[in-house]
Amino acid sequence: MPGGAKRSKGLSLSAAVAFAVGNMIGAGVFVLSGLIIAIAGPSAVISYIICGLAVAFSGLSYAVLASIYPEDGGGYLYARRILGPYPGFLAGFAMYISITIATAFVLLGFGIYANLLTGASLDPRYAALAGLALLAALNLRGAAEAGRVEIGLVAAKVAILAGLILVGLTHVQASDFSPFLPGGASGMLRGVAMIFFAYIGFQVVAMMGGEVKDSAKNVPLATLASIGIVALIYTGVVVALLAARLPSYGGESVFDAAVVYLGPIGGVVVALAALFSTLSSANANILGASRVILEMASEEQIPARFARLRNGQPANSILLGAGITAILILAGNLSFIVELTNVTILVAMMLVNVSALILTGRKTLVSPEKNRFVIPFGPVFPLLGAASCAAMLVTLAPSVLGLGIAILLAGSLLLVIEDVPERKTIVRNIRLLLRRPVERDGG
Repeated sequence: MPGGAKRSKGLSLSAAVAFAVGNMIGAGVFVLSGLIIAIAGPSAVISYIICGLAVAFSGLSYAVLASIYPEDGGGYLYARRILGPYPGFLAGFAMYISITIATAFVLLGFGIYANLLTGASLDPRYAALAGLALLAALNLRGAAEAGRVEIGLVAAKVAILAGLILVGLTHVQASDFSPFLPGGASGMLRGVAMIFFAYIGFQVVAMMGGEVKDSAKNVPLATLASIGIVALIYTGVVVALLAARLPSYGGESVFDAAVVYLGPIGGVVVALAALFSTLSSANANILGASRVILEMASEEQIPARFARLRNGQPANSILLGAGITAILILAGNLSFIVELTNVTILVAMMLVNVSALILTGRKTLVSPEKNRFVIPFGPVFPLLGAASCAAMLVTLAPSVLGLGIAILLAGSLLLVIEDVPERKTIVRNIRLLLRRPVERDGG
């Protein structure tokens, strides 16, 4: 980037994979897997596989776009560069809202497992709100993460889940999968749409692409590798839960299965892993949401007041996100939160897939010297990615779909809100923080 200092590129391929896997392995496995079995029964296995394939289509689109634009910003950056300012804004705002809503689900998972670990019977919303207050305060002060630490933490989480899966596989019987479709095909397909929430963490690699070593090669590899690893883990956990033959399934099922297989100590280990996973995922979400706001403010797509910096952090954005998250936590409806998250993220994913589709048909958009990741079969996978996102959207409850679209349309008002007088100063400070070129007056 001429005129601006380049950011440090210190994340290796393994660290990038660890960040993505760590972001995905949280409430999506410890809470959501049991909820999906309650909806789809044993066909939840197929739901996870189908959703994994659909996410992989979008992952290929992210991979090719990340190899061309190896910078921070992810889907927002891609849609803005290829589709234009308003689609870019819509993708960025959808990402921000989806991350904020997802944080509520993750923190409710934290509250559920805090009760299981302590044996308390408190409303999980209390612990969720306490966790939110703690993380918001920490993020207002500023925080830094280390790739090597993340690798170790993710390895511990994966090892615990792998142990649960291996023990579960030794108990599998054919009867565990009968009846296979207790909710019919509609239950299985609803499961597919809800599961999408569990995979959205793969975007973290593209969002921090400017910090990954050899990003044109490693960001696509990390994106696809993380999706594959997590799909195997999710499917294995569902099989282990079914083999435990629990009397009912819900948000506590992973804990219950661990107790069945390993006794009380198994429950304690899983509860500790879930507590750490959900809290760290929520923290990553808060950081990710603030990063999206900073990127949009740096491009002057939202009023700079929403990203006004205090201690190098977009304090207004963090407080706004915390407020939205608190309201959703108080609502306490896990399924509603998951489906509302999926509305917004599926819209953003569709825009990313359309961006990749246009790119594959317009080679003039890419300089020939670019070290570009080439999608096999040209436009086929971006087209499948966009189509699968649209298909999952229509399977969601009409009321949730309508609310999600209304939120995105209402957010468009941010584009026409008159900005504060000191906008140029605020944007300049944000660009300096991101180490982006600072535009001079008059050129």
